[in-house]
Amino acid sequence: MEITLTNPPPAATGQGSLRALLRNATQAQHERLNRHTLLTGLLQPGYSLADYRLLLQTLYRLYSALEPRLAEFAAGPVAGFDYAARAKLAWLQADLDYFGIDAAALESSAPPLAVPAIATLGDYVGVLYVVEGSTLGGQLIGKRLQQYLGLTPNGGARFYCGYGEASAVRWRDYLAFAEALAADAEQSKAAEMAANRTFALFEAELDRAAMRGSPAGNGGNG
Repeated sequence: MEITLTNPPPAATGQGSLRALLRNATQAQHERLNRHTLLTGLLQPGYSLADYRLLLQTLYRLYSALEPRLAEFAAGPVAGFDYAARAKLAWLQADLDYFGIDAAALESSAPPLAVPAIATLGDYVGVLYVVEGSTLGGQLIGKRLQQYLGLTPNGGARFYCGYGEASAVRWRDYLAFAEALAADAEQSKAAEMAANRTFALFEAELDRAAMRGSPAGNGGNG
C-alpha cells in the first residue's frame, strides 16, 4: 500500500504463499482505495496542498488508532516481529508540525476510530500487511511531492520518505515473518480478515475526510 497504496509483485514464495493469499483477498479493496479522490492524484501535477494536508490529517488519525494496538501486541510473548522500529506516527507528526497543524486538536475534534482488534498472530500479520505495504510507494511519491509541491523529507513529506533505501528490505523482512503462518489455515484466515478490515477502515476514514473537508483548516506553510 502506498498511501496511495502499492500492491507489489508477488514474492518468490510460490502461489501457495500467505503473500499471494493476502494479495488476492484484498485486491478489490486495494484497487478501490488507490482510486480514492485524496490518493489518486498524489503522483500527478496539480495535486493541491489543501488535499495533501487533509490526507496527512486523516493518516494521522488512522495511525494514532492503529499503532498503539500494534505496539501492544508486539510487546507480547508471541509476536516475533518488533513493530517499534517501524512506527510511523512520529513521521506524520513531523509533517503536521511543518504545516502548523495541531495534532492534539485533530484528536479532540472527532470521535475515536473503531480499529480492528489485534488479538492473534493472524490479526497482527493482516494489519501489518496494510501498514507495512503503505511504505513501498513512498520513494516515488516523495519525489513527486518534492517535484510538484516543493516538499522534502524534512519539510512536509517525512511520512512518504518511509524507510528510504531500506524500504524494500523492510518489506521482505515482513514477508519472511508472515510466511511462517502459511501452513496454519486458521491464522491465515485471520490475517486475511484483518487485512480486509484495515483496508476498509482506511477507505471509510478517507471518505469521511473528503466529505467534511479539513478539520484544521488550510493554514500553515504552503
